[in-house]
Amino acid sequence: VDMDAFYASVAIRDRPELQDVPVVVGGGYRGVVLSANYRARAYGVRSAMPMTRARRLCPNAVVVSPTYETFEVVSRSVMETFRQVTPLVEVLSLDEAFLDVSGSVRRLGSPYAIAELLRARIHDEQGVTCSVGMAATVAVAKLDSRRDKPDGVVVVPPWEVTTFLHPLDVGELWGVGERTTELLHRLGLRTVGDV
Repeated sequence: VDMDAFYASVAIRDRPELQDVPVVVGGGYRGVVLSANYRARAYGVRSAMPMTRARRLCPNAVVVSPTYETFEVVSRSVMETFRQVTPLVEVLSLDEAFLDVSGSVRRLGSPYAIAELLRARIHDEQGVTCSVGMAATVAVAKLDSRRDKPDGVVVVPPWEVTTFLHPLDVGELWGVGERTTELLHRLGLRTVGDV
């Protein structure tokens, strides 16, 4: 489960007047972007980007200073919701975790039903959205959670993993950054199938 533009979503939740404008969470002119909502991302604003570049790309964005205490409170509440579904929660960051729901199926329904339950509860209780990827492995689940953002669910059953993975650009693989992507592309390895 990956929260959608988590820091920006929390900031907007607390300031509803920002719902329909580009929002960037970050610090000062020399700082970096902590998060950007999807309206700001449409202009090319991304996390870890220098604020000066973000302001050039999206001059009409509202810049909000981060409130880490609020982010931590929301994160703790979200993680507690996960633990109410399954004790098998591997937290990756404030806004992302892997859940093994295999032991919860009898009690809560199919994995898809559990994903929908989690999305609804997080939205109702915290006022933010999340995207869920479901697969037999954490690496594929991580890729899934990015495929239907924001507020989506993607399921890749074990028998469809190869079909799902092979056409993806190598840069979409978890842990492959810009430089590695460039190197692989120079070597003629453009898709996961090529690798």
